[in-house]
Amino acid sequence: MNQTLSAVPPAILRLLHHTSSLQEGYRQAERRYYSQIAPDFRPFSLFTVNENTLSRCLAFLLDPQETHGQGSLFLDAFYRLIDSPRRDETAKSLRVYTEYCLPSQRRIDIVLMDNQGMIGIENKPWAADQPRQLYDYACWLEETATRSQRGWRLIYLCNNEIDAATLPLNTPEALHSKVLPVTFYQLESWLSSCAVHVKALQVRCFVEALAHFIREEINGETTMELQNDLTDAVLASPQSLSAAMLISQNIRQVKTRLWNDFLAYVAQRLEPFGIHVEQDPGLADGRRWSGFRLMFGVNDALLLRWEFEASNFTGLAWGICTTDEPAAHLHAERFTTIAQAMNSLFPEYHGTTEATGWWPWWAFSDSTLDVPRNWTQEPDAWVQLLDRDSDSFAEKVVAIATRIHQQMDLTLFHPLPLKA
Repeated sequence: MNQTLSAVPPAILRLLHHTSSLQEGYRQAERRYYSQIAPDFRPFSLFTVNENTLSRCLAFLLDPQETHGQGSLFLDAFYRLIDSPRRDETAKSLRVYTEYCLPSQRRIDIVLMDNQGMIGIENKPWAADQPRQLYDYACWLEETATRSQRGWRLIYLCNNEIDAATLPLNTPEALHSKVLPVTFYQLESWLSSCAVHVKALQVRCFVEALAHFIREEINGETTMELQNDLTDAVLASPQSLSAAMLISQNIRQVKTRLWNDFLAYVAQRLEPFGIHVEQDPGLADGRRWSGFRLMFGVNDALLLRWEFEASNFTGLAWGICTTDEPAAHLHAERFTTIAQAMNSLFPEYHGTTEATGWWPWWAFSDSTLDVPRNWTQEPDAWVQLLDRDSDSFAEKVVAIATRIHQQMDLTLFHPLPLKA
């Protein structure tokens, strides 16, 4: 270990030490003033916030007639954000829709319609694009707006660039020029600038909480004050900047080794029970729906799984999942029985059961295992992958798997017999 550390450039060691000291300083301050500042309170963490939830929040703010009572405050600022002119009568004729269904059965997350024009908003905080999705939306907007002699824009709300798979390179310029990318960094700035002018305290608190959620859960930013201090530390010298860039280039390898070592330990602990452990190829990259699985039988139709429900290591959940897209008869014959068995076996975890989907029983990691749900803004989550104590994440996985193996009817996981 000493030989390994001696090979690390001194600038990196100094930067790591300084960063650790900064983080510990902020932790001490938070502990001292915890009751006054409640640094861990996140209103949105009390609910399941997905793409549709976020769309409803944005649509609510953009509608001048909604109960926020701020009129066109948010709408006016949004039009300035997308550099689009708006006439005074726009707010009076505006209609706001979410999950607007097109004739093709595709759904646009948000649609704004008024007497002058139409704006579609495709909201992509975590989900992957569908083939030709933006192209289909643009074609529909062009056809509908032309028929009613209105203008149109299509906003691509995402931190990634527009991919050619969703808007092909050969898209006509008349369509392509009206598709505007907007990042969640810009959207957070829009919310924060609007919050200053909100007159109702409860609405301002909601807007600020939404902006905070976007900063942490989508943009992956740290606390603003700590972020500023870390930036100052990185820019303090050319050596510090070079060290920070070198560290950032190696982060994927760090995550890969953490997951490999963690799962190798879990596999070794479960080997006597014949439980097979596998990780998804995209786990180290933080891809959506990536995770690891524990199989009690090689050909089982269901398994024990941990999975991030969104990209960038967001929404860690665990439970019983199907290996392939479940058929209706599997739901009818197995899901209810498995859900009842899991609730009986793990009454302390209050798992969620579903009549449809891939998961007959599941639970979020933070509410059941005391393992963070969203790892982007929880640096200590990664530290838990190193821990091997009796109360560690690794041992909790082992304990759950062994309890299922020893006390549950494992034939419930087997494929259904073929019907004659």
